[in-house]
Amino acid sequence: MDTVTDIEQLLIDLINVPSTSGNEIPVAEFIESQLDDFRIHRQYVDENRFNILAQKGKSDIWFVVHMDTVPPFFSAHVTSDKIVGRGAIDNKGNLAGAIFAARQMRDINMLFTVGEEQDFIGAKQATIKGKVVVMEPTNLKIRTAQCGVIAGKIVAKGDQKHSSLLAASNENAIHVLVDVLGKLEHRRWHHFNVGIIKGGVAANVVAGSAEAEFSVRPQNRAEFSEILKTIRKLRHVEVEIINRMPPFESGIARWYPASKPTPFFSELAFFKKAVIFGAGDIAQAHTPTEFIYRADLKKIPSGLVAVARSLEAIH
Repeated sequence: MDTVTDIEQLLIDLINVPSTSGNEIPVAEFIESQLDDFRIHRQYVDENRFNILAQKGKSDIWFVVHMDTVPPFFSAHVTSDKIVGRGAIDNKGNLAGAIFAARQMRDINMLFTVGEEQDFIGAKQATIKGKVVVMEPTNLKIRTAQCGVIAGKIVAKGDQKHSSLLAASNENAIHVLVDVLGKLEHRRWHHFNVGIIKGGVAANVVAGSAEAEFSVRPQNRAEFSEILKTIRKLRHVEVEIINRMPPFESGIARWYPASKPTPFFSELAFFKKAVIFGAGDIAQAHTPTEFIYRADLKKIPSGLVAVARSLEAIH
């Protein structure tokens, strides 16, 4: 195995600091320790969590990178061609790349956000102005548009009692919930996913409650509206919408005509003049073997500097 380089060591150190959404303080403090040449400001989004603004010189270009990851945490290990670990591709590889790129530049700004994997609270409360590079896995391609996201919770209620007494079809909350989810699946919406299901107390007890957390990625405004309309009309359940973000195209999309929309939703939607750029394939994100290729990690700083230069030409 090749000797670990400086940028690889930074990524390994970042991965080994757990930072699932809501618990970003340890990794935020570590990131601050890597920014000796920057003016640092903490932007608190609540009493215990904060974004980091890091600035050097004078520029209207911002690198925006989220600090949080999905669970579960697993530490880093290195193979001949990969760095494996939670957040390797989403989003700590790009975070390490942003730091290394910014160290090479005389004038640049960075925003490190919290909560991207849950409710986008960090990006929602950001107050930065200028042109933005939102860092996410795009195989080092510039993207200026993205699918939307609708995410929420469906809750069914039943009549908890001995299972030998089950009579009506709507008395078991799990049966009700499964029926509703099946009907939604048959809608064939773009990337409809049920990620968590909970309910019931025992096999011989009629389930008194059940719930499922879901997400769907509408490709256009018409699909976005149709999904919301359908969900609001669901019978025998209650629906809580947690995220409701329509498909989005950046205000500078015309400068990058070859760009294609990403299938995922990102912090792009919270900035008027922004592009998405980063290393790796989104197919590796959130997996139990999440990794970034070492060769791709090496390319991030120079690629990011080039993107920043292209944004400087936009007025």
